[in-house]
Amino acid sequence: MTMDFTALRAQAAGVLGGLGAFARPWLREAFACVPRHAFIPDTVWAEGPDGYRAYGRTDDPGRWAAAAYDPCDGLVTQVDDGRTPAGGLGTLPTCSISAPNAVLTMLAEADLRTSDTVLEIGTGTGYNAALIARRVGGDRLVTVEIDKTLHARARAALAAAGCGNVTVVHGDGEAGHPPGAPYDRVLSTAAVLTVPYPWVEQTRTGGLILTPFRTAFCSHGLARLTVDGGRATGRFAGAMTFMTVRGQRPRSPIGELFTDETWREARESALGGGLDGLALTDPHAAFAIGLLLPGVAHWEQGDGHWWCAPDSWAYATGEAVYQWGPRDLYDETRAAADWWRDEAGRPSLFDFGLTVTERGQTAWLGDPGHPLP
Repeated sequence: MTMDFTALRAQAAGVLGGLGAFARPWLREAFACVPRHAFIPDTVWAEGPDGYRAYGRTDDPGRWAAAAYDPCDGLVTQVDDGRTPAGGLGTLPTCSISAPNAVLTMLAEADLRTSDTVLEIGTGTGYNAALIARRVGGDRLVTVEIDKTLHARARAALAAAGCGNVTVVHGDGEAGHPPGAPYDRVLSTAAVLTVPYPWVEQTRTGGLILTPFRTAFCSHGLARLTVDGGRATGRFAGAMTFMTVRGQRPRSPIGELFTDETWREARESALGGGLDGLALTDPHAAFAIGLLLPGVAHWEQGDGHWWCAPDSWAYATGEAVYQWGPRDLYDETRAAADWWRDEAGRPSLFDFGLTVTERGQTAWLGDPGHPLP
């Protein structure tokens, strides 16, 4: 089957243009010139009711090609850190080529200049690096990938696309790449719960760090930080969900904490105002709660809601809530939701910001002088 990738790319560009994705003129030119399909492996993965199953360019070429140029949807290119073979059932997506709309939105936020030196964290397929190279030149770009197989594949794809002068490093992106520092821009294609301080150290004064950001509670955010005087400060510029860097993947201890014994020991109380009062369906509220309760995870299961922290859990269903451990996580969530709604006045994600120093990071509302309680 012959696939007209040029037509598919033009069709995607039309949709993206209508969505305002080409906020910077260079983005339209880069999207038109960089063949996205050339960075997608022959085997990709799609989520089903039981997990992730593979399909490919050979066995389902039409589906593969359509997915390659879907303007608003990403494509999983690896599961389970590459341990699951193509005929198996994948559990955890560990690499993807992000939706073009998301990629272009991030690059517009990065405000790349042709003179910039750029450090990209998370090479992945190499497609994002190829777009960046169209703007700044491959010799001004360093991209770091922790997975050895992905690193080799992306390096080959970049070379084949005429970007062989990009420096493609196999290493842990949380450490950055000191030999190329200082950088004007540090761009991460993977989410972090904590912004690594080496990124701040390796960014030039006045430079930008742009990274997807998440909490254990909420998976979406985009931090845009300006570096000055050994610190990085800025607001959240968007709501994007990306895979998490491998060294910071949230791991819930619920399997160890929730036992028959702790269920019997759990404190039972009335739900008290119901789950609607927690504003859990409001993405801005969930983001704020995540900032207020670092390390606390929340998820729905059937008709119930779970919370988990390193030493406590809570479960709410029907009219009752059960809590175990030194913390009352349901009550803490209710207090955080009340603060967001009643005291803070329902601020949006864009009203919050982050300051990163050598001592750690601090979230704030409005400006850095107002850290979260």
